[in-house]
Amino acid sequence: MKYSDLISMLSDNMHPEYWVKSVNKDILYTYTLRDNISITIEEMPEREDNQISNEFTEKFMNKTASYHYYVLKYNGASVKNICLYMVDGGRALIPSPPGLADQHVDNDDLILGVIIDRMVFDTRYEYEDTTKFLNRSGLEYQKSVVK
Repeated sequence: MKYSDLISMLSDNMHPEYWVKSVNKDILYTYTLRDNISITIEEMPEREDNQISNEFTEKFMNKTASYHYYVLKYNGASVKNICLYMVDGGRALIPSPPGLADQHVDNDDLILGVIIDRMVFDTRYEYEDTTKFLNRSGLEYQKSVVK
């Protein structure tokens, strides 16, 4: 499968009902696509000091933020690593920009970030979707990508 086809499939399956959530003995989550079990997103172990503070994480009322890593896998092989910021005191996960000087989020990171945020916070109120937190952060993203 081409990477673009994989991202397109993820884009079509951005809501929690399309995924199965499981947890391993280390209390790390794996999200598996229901229609194609060869596609998984796995939570990576936290680093000891994963606190972060930058212009995007400090725009929230609660300025406590941390970063978390996930890996997209296809047939068990790592395809892409993604870093997400947990912002607003642990209320949302938003994708980080590709570089320190960047102000935008790449589309594939946006898709993965939205999926993960929706899975982690599946009981959050609908009016507080990932895009609300992205908008508050000031990060630029292509709004038509989020479904």
